Amino acid sequence: MDSTASSQSGTDRTGDVAFLEPALWQRLTQAEGLDDLCEAWLRLQCQQIPEAAGGIVLLSRGGRLQRAALWPDEQARGTALTQAAEEAADRLAGLVKGRTDRVIAYPLMLDTVLVGAVALDLGGCGDDLVRLRMRQLQWGLGWLKDRLRAEELTLLDARLDQTQTALALQATALVADGFTGACRAVATDLARRLDAERVSIGARRAGRTHVAAISHSAGFGRKTSLARALAAAMDEAIDQNSAVLLPAPADGPVLASRAHAALSKISGAPHVLTLPLIAGDHLFGAVTIERGADMPLTPGEVDLLDGALALLGPVLDIKRNEDRWILGMALSVLGAHFRRLAGPGYFKRKLFVLALIAAGVFFWYARAPYTVPADARLEGAIQRAVVAQLDGYIREAPFTAGDMVREGDLMVAFDDRELTLERLRWTTERQRQLIEYERALAERDRAAAQVARTQIDQSDAQIRLVEESIARSRLEAPFSGLVVSGDLTQRIGSSASRGEVLFEVAPETDFRVVLQVEERRIDDVQVGQTGSLVLTALPEDAFPIEVTKITPIATAADGRNTFRVDARLQQDAAALRPGMEGLGKIVVAEHPLIWIWTQPMLDWARLTFWRWWPDL
Repeated sequence: MDSTASSQSGTDRTGDVAFLEPALWQRLTQAEGLDDLCEAWLRLQCQQIPEAAGGIVLLSRGGRLQRAALWPDEQARGTALTQAAEEAADRLAGLVKGRTDRVIAYPLMLDTVLVGAVALDLGGCGDDLVRLRMRQLQWGLGWLKDRLRAEELTLLDARLDQTQTALALQATALVADGFTGACRAVATDLARRLDAERVSIGARRAGRTHVAAISHSAGFGRKTSLARALAAAMDEAIDQNSAVLLPAPADGPVLASRAHAALSKISGAPHVLTLPLIAGDHLFGAVTIERGADMPLTPGEVDLLDGALALLGPVLDIKRNEDRWILGMALSVLGAHFRRLAGPGYFKRKLFVLALIAAGVFFWYARAPYTVPADARLEGAIQRAVVAQLDGYIREAPFTAGDMVREGDLMVAFDDRELTLERLRWTTERQRQLIEYERALAERDRAAAQVARTQIDQSDAQIRLVEESIARSRLEAPFSGLVVSGDLTQRIGSSASRGEVLFEVAPETDFRVVLQVEERRIDDVQVGQTGSLVLTALPEDAFPIEVTKITPIATAADGRNTFRVDARLQQDAAALRPGMEGLGKIVVAEHPLIWIWTQPMLDWARLTFWRWWPDL
């Protein structure tokens, strides 16, 4: 029984092969497109499988599976076949669907890449035959894989040709000197490679294209009819942002080609192709190729040139930019930025520019007080020094810096024991001299009396001098106030020299503010101007001040010159103490904010400009 079935099966397969249509085999081997190939293959595959009632072939195009062939054309189960093929493609494995109506599907893979899927309707086929037909389908897919791989190799060869041509043209452009030389060398190289009658390259400038170079020509008249026709043809292609071929292909897009027709009439070349040159996101020129009647431009050559010129464009654009003057480059950059701002897109840049404009308008019209800042120090309006009146030893000093004193309070007492003894000695000497004087008067010795009187006067003078020294040994507070400096508690018993400052006393509530104004801003300060003072110890309070005096003498400190400006406080504060430091601001006038912030920079620029400007 097995041998009979096998015989019958072999007879069936022989019959299947015998009935294959020779025309389909010829169509399969000579198919020009993938769709034609898939249609011929599907019909042959279905004829090889007797149970096949229909089939479908899907190919991956643009990242999606699309129908390439369906047999028969009006297959009622086309949707079911499509779903089965897509499911097999998702699983990357063959599958069988249905129990009564069997559908087999299998993915089409090239190495590990999914390129399509195939599904066949086998009707009510049994499980054993389903496995056999699945195996036949896998064997039959070899035809499609070979052809797809050949298509892939052809595409790779075309890309390789494009890359080689682009690299050769880039090398030619890079070696040449300047933009015009690069265009001339590239045009000549292209004309040689394409056996073209003429290759011309133009560059866009001021909204119009100008011919930069013509192959095999070192110079040409830019105002000749041929140059104008070439420029018009290039403008026509650039304005349409597309390659323009004359004669236009039957299956291509409808493009305007009037300028190309005029160029063909002038030059006598029936085949004309213009390709725009692109660098980044802008068109900056075009290439026009002219051929004779016996050498039309093929689609393959057009694709080759399109890819090669896409890589050549940035090189020529760099050459063009390098040949421009600095002013031209600056204007070009500004124009590019303006076009981006005025055109679509670049939302963040537009928002940033609008913010800058709004800020500029605000700061131009917004006004604020112009102030002159300066380091400030608080001093007493009247500050007296307690100075040693004589040389001596300190006996008593009850006050230190920070203490409050009243007028007449003893601040320093010197040791006056020697002075007291000196006064006693002179007093005794005076008594002796007075006795001698009275004795001379009793004896009526006028000469001796006169001498004694003189000695008494001298003793009186010495006594007064000693008493004055004793009085000066006690130093008292000149007025009620605060001791701002001085501490003699560690000097009791030590000596002090005449003229040495021992203490400084200032009024408790009467202050003046000393400002150190930089010399570059002293010209803005005038007597009578007001301002505010913030002290380091009281940063939360601002005290009003008024300028009372400007000292016209500069003082060098911390590497800068400053002028002393005195001001008075316009309000009293119990928390203020002499010696406090802070920051003062003098209000000069009201100016725009932009003027206030840029004034230091403008002053620096004026000085720098004057320093380097030669004297004529």
